[in-house]
Amino acid sequence: MIVVVLFALVGGGWYFSGVVESDGLVVENGPDEPRVIITNVGEDTITLQQLPDADTEKNIGLSAVWGVTNGSDYGQLGDVISESDTGVVREYISMIGELRIGESVSLERSAFPHDPLSAHGLKYEDVVIPASLGNIGAWHVDADSDVWAVLVHGRTSSRETSLKILDDLAELEIHSLTIDYRNDANAPASESGYYDFGTTEWEDVEAAVQYALGNGGDKILLFGYSMGGGIVTNYQLRSVLAGHTIGMFLDAPMLNFGRTIDKGAEERGVPAPITVFAKLFTNMRFGINWSELDFLSQAKELTVPILLVHSDTDDTVPIETSVEFAAALPLLVEFHIFSDVPHAASWNAYSDEYETLLIRFLERVR
Repeated sequence: MIVVVLFALVGGGWYFSGVVESDGLVVENGPDEPRVIITNVGEDTITLQQLPDADTEKNIGLSAVWGVTNGSDYGQLGDVISESDTGVVREYISMIGELRIGESVSLERSAFPHDPLSAHGLKYEDVVIPASLGNIGAWHVDADSDVWAVLVHGRTSSRETSLKILDDLAELEIHSLTIDYRNDANAPASESGYYDFGTTEWEDVEAAVQYALGNGGDKILLFGYSMGGGIVTNYQLRSVLAGHTIGMFLDAPMLNFGRTIDKGAEERGVPAPITVFAKLFTNMRFGINWSELDFLSQAKELTVPILLVHSDTDDTVPIETSVEFAAALPLLVEFHIFSDVPHAASWNAYSDEYETLLIRFLERVR
């Protein structure tokens, strides 16, 4: 009996370590596969239906602001008006081109067309930043100040994550530097060939900060989404330039990758003992050092004001890690919990409240 149990633990752990690699470590930069089809377009409405063979699109029936695109034309979804067997009818604003009946489309959390000019009419420059592994790219929106925001997206995402708040930064006369980092489509590959979840990517944030300081910057604001939250946190813990930071904004930050894996295993119904073996095998097979990926345990070393937001129904990064982070820094962290939205989608469902919190925070720390 003991042999059977041990065999199950080892076999299950080995198998799930492969899942950790394929679903967590492997770099993904391709566009989302269309999962929705347009069945009707009105003057200010659009009707969408799930494609028969596609994975479930959770956002199709969730009242929030999403982008909708066929890859070139772009629109923005608002609240759900009605649902039936023929599709979901939603408020709709056409932004670029024209989406048509019968087209297959993707929904996007970025919610705006794909650069600052198209999204908000903001003039910007595509800049090149020398980093340790090679050049990385960034959007720079200029401002009349010495305050620079460095914005860092999450895993499998892109610069477009930050589009929804670049207009707020511009109105506050804060430079925005929205960066790529290693493993992005137009950036160098990491030495591991995998996502490193902040243990190396922080060096690219340091390069971006050095670029800002070399171009008139003095005060730095760090913005991190999901894995990007872990990246900027590790930057603040490790960089010799961290003294320039005046504040951090973290949206559903991945502060402990091991805890994120635990949550993913739980969502899949993987027994906890198998998860333990899986993490052991992930270390052996892919070189993952779980303690190095635990930035939460170092939270008390941080000394700058932090605005932290997280959803109570986040199905990717456990909100418990943000709760513990805020509890470790009660005098520095302003923590706001949003309800009933997916991972890193608080802006989409609560855009006015989200931006008000952010603007007040920035006005206080700048």
